Amino acid sequence: MKRILLSIVIAAPLALLGCSKGTEAPANGTQKAAPQILSVKTSKAEGRTVERSVEATGTLMGWDEVAVSNEVPGIVEKINADLGDSVKAGDTLAVLDQREAKLNLADAEANLQTGLKGLEKEKARQADAATTFKRYDELFKQGMVSASQYDSAKTQYDVAQAQANEAQAKVDQASARLDMAKKRLSDTVIRAPISGEVRKRAVSVGEAVKDKTTLFSVVSTGRLKFRGSIAESSVPEVKAGQPVTLKVEAFKDRTFKGTLKRISPSVDVETRTLELEAEVPNPEGVLKPGFFAGAVISTKKEANVPFVPESAVYSFVGITKVFVIENGVAKERMVKTGVRQGDMVEVIDKLKPGDTVAITNLSAIFDGAKVKAEK
Repeated sequence: MKRILLSIVIAAPLALLGCSKGTEAPANGTQKAAPQILSVKTSKAEGRTVERSVEATGTLMGWDEVAVSNEVPGIVEKINADLGDSVKAGDTLAVLDQREAKLNLADAEANLQTGLKGLEKEKARQADAATTFKRYDELFKQGMVSASQYDSAKTQYDVAQAQANEAQAKVDQASARLDMAKKRLSDTVIRAPISGEVRKRAVSVGEAVKDKTTLFSVVSTGRLKFRGSIAESSVPEVKAGQPVTLKVEAFKDRTFKGTLKRISPSVDVETRTLELEAEVPNPEGVLKPGFFAGAVISTKKEANVPFVPESAVYSFVGITKVFVIENGVAKERMVKTGVRQGDMVEVIDKLKPGDTVAITNLSAIFDGAKVKAEK
């Protein structure tokens, strides 16, 4: 009995071992599973023209704004322009009391006429003295008159010439006073120095004003200036002469064209921005100084820039990539995206127009995956 039990104990493990060995697959008989081929739809990267631009924000301002003041004191007699009126350079805005100025002008004209008559008389005396002196000069050379007679004739001529010069000086002085009187009269008429619109009227009829008092403010609106700022990083891209497109809140469906004119020579150290100015034509007068505006400055055009459908771009945890299909194999390209044109996206670097990219099944594709393009 003991022998039988011992035989069973020894035989059981050997039987189990034999069974285990019998179930093992032959080492050379296994085959690796064929790699899976993914089906994807593809598209070609397109070469498109892109207009590069820089964005700016700022305010529209009048190209010129002038505070119009009076040169002479007086009482406001008439007002010809008011808030919002369009005026042209030289138009009359207001008139001061002109009575005193007209009296001064009349007095100056009378003094000039008196001076002219005196000058005419002195010139006649000068001419007569010159004739006499010439005759005595010839006679003296011939020895027919004495030296004292010659000296007397010369003295009379010198005196007549001096008096004529003095009369001419008085006429010149009277003429200058007349010009000043005319200016004083002209200064009673307050005129617009520039073409534009009246932004402010500060006086009323009957009001007495001192000289150099601001009576009106006129701002030019035929063209405006856009004053805005751009980020420091965009500074190398902008230069004077570049076209500018503006949009304002008051006209959301319209754009307005302008030209970059001036660029600040330094960056603001607090905001890290650069200030610039653009000229904006405003022939219709719809734009108003003070409007907030957003501007797009066109910096350059680039041709043959690669674009792919949005569906070809795969983003995950901050990584953006596309899969280029070459000879049935997917190749992963880490990329950056740029501008959008409809449903197409610019791809920056690592892609060129004509490349084939996958547009479906992107989450299952990996670098080196075998793919089959579907139609």
